Amino acid sequence: MRSSILTVICLLTALSLAAQEMTVTVDAPPSAAAGERFRIIYVINASDGRFMPPAFDQSFTVSGPQTSSSRNVQWINGEMKSTSTTTLIYYVVASTPGKYTIPPAQYETKKLTVSSSPVEIEITSAGAAPAQGVRQGSRQEQQAPASGSELSLRLLLNTREVYVGQPVTATLKLYTRINLSGINELKYPDFKGFLREDIDTPPLTSLESEVIDGVQYGTGVLQRFVLYPQISGELRIDSVHITALVKQRTGVSDPFFSDPFFDSFFSNVTTVAMKVSTRPAVIKVKPLPEPQPADFHGAVGSFELTSSLSKTDVEVNDAMTYTLTLRGTGNLNLAGEPVINFPQGIEKYDPKVTVKSSGTSTGTKTFEYLLIPRNTGTFELPPVSYTVFDPTQEKYITLRTAGYTVKVTGSAGGSEASTPVFVPGEDVKYLGQDIRYIRNGDSGLDLLSSPLVSRTYYWLWFVFALFLTAVILLLRREQMKRNADIKGLRNRKASKVARRRLSKARSLLDTGKPELANAELAKALWGYLGDKLAIAPSDLTKDNCFAALRASRVEEGVITELDLILSATEYSRYSPSSEGESPAGLYKRAAALIGKLDNVLD
Repeated sequence: MRSSILTVICLLTALSLAAQEMTVTVDAPPSAAAGERFRIIYVINASDGRFMPPAFDQSFTVSGPQTSSSRNVQWINGEMKSTSTTTLIYYVVASTPGKYTIPPAQYETKKLTVSSSPVEIEITSAGAAPAQGVRQGSRQEQQAPASGSELSLRLLLNTREVYVGQPVTATLKLYTRINLSGINELKYPDFKGFLREDIDTPPLTSLESEVIDGVQYGTGVLQRFVLYPQISGELRIDSVHITALVKQRTGVSDPFFSDPFFDSFFSNVTTVAMKVSTRPAVIKVKPLPEPQPADFHGAVGSFELTSSLSKTDVEVNDAMTYTLTLRGTGNLNLAGEPVINFPQGIEKYDPKVTVKSSGTSTGTKTFEYLLIPRNTGTFELPPVSYTVFDPTQEKYITLRTAGYTVKVTGSAGGSEASTPVFVPGEDVKYLGQDIRYIRNGDSGLDLLSSPLVSRTYYWLWFVFALFLTAVILLLRREQMKRNADIKGLRNRKASKVARRRLSKARSLLDTGKPELANAELAKALWGYLGDKLAIAPSDLTKDNCFAALRASRVEEGVITELDLILSATEYSRYSPSSEGESPAGLYKRAAALIGKLDNVLD
């Protein structure tokens, strides 16, 4: 009865497939950038023929195809309609700009040969300016990914023309239309002619939806940083490279398993490494005007300068703090120390410098000077002159602070020997107490009667340590050798994995889910055969398994039992549950069979 039903289904499927018209369609982008990967997809509404790929240009680097098949069976008014589809995906990288024509591909069956249409594609230069759009409220250029690209990387710059020392904000942004599982490697160029300062960027944990030129992308910022050009001229920023981990679904190539019932068992998701790069960028750097003022110390940006003095009435040898604060946007980290000529009689220590800045946002750079008057009297602290270059005004701006009058009282030199001096960033210093005398008398140190190396237990421990190290190295070497043997590792774990799946099938039977239990039995048997016989998933068929078992001298009775169990798990979803062997009986047979194979294949 069961075989009759299967025969009728196969005949109806064959008639339905013969009735439909076979076609080959191709999908490819009209243009792509040189060096970027794009896809060419062929779709055939059949699955029983042979695909003949086109003759790609010799300058193309082609990988693939990634092949998948599907079959859709529908019952409409008592009649069955079956549709088969085969999809082949080629990944192509073109290195030479130009216009190319990809010739037709062909699909051949026993009765018919059909061809696809030729495809014309234009490869543009990698350095060509991409399509751009500007968001409202953002000064940063928005570069759209090249047409047809599924994964791309862009280095967004807030400007491409600056002066020497003027900061350039760079944003490394990812655009994708495919599923990613992570970023494996991020490699920056050497940024010749620039100083680079990273901006704190949150880790990329999720992507935002963004529509660019009518195409929806998942986007995310990988890193933000600031570049400070150090020389004038046209400076080139080479490509930034990343290796992204892409999720791709794969399955066995045997047509028997291409129908929708078995795809869920034997298809899986693999992670493939894909390398993408940014396009090189060129920044025009203009030199600073000459001549430069004497009090210019490399500050480029929009700044203001303020000063403060902790106190103006002090005692001799009493410390006071003089603070200069440079506030604004620009290269605060590169701004030099101002030159201040303090009057004689006031001792000055090197300043404590504090920078609070994040990228090109408003920040501060503070210079704190510790001043100690050594003589009494009235002293004038002169105004400080500090010149900066403002790129917005394209000229030098001189900033000035107010002067201060300091009155010093007390007895000069009276308490110098005992007055502590607080120097920012250093320990407390005592003037006149920086020399300490050598201590005389018994130090309390004892000399050992004999050196440690002359004792027996020292050498015993030394030999034991050498022996233990040698044992650990040998065990580690053996473990590395065993792990390097992938086939052997799969063989050793085959039984353990199969038993775990059988246990899951047992649980499904106990909870009243026989269909899922049969599916788990099928996965246990096929997975066990693939691991134990070292057969790749793409070659995992009954014929290959039976041939490998016979080569291992497995009895024909065991092979026949395996065939019957596999057929029972496959056909159980077509027949009512009341017919054929019960799922519990099938489970016992599968468990016993795996035990027999373990005894033979080990």
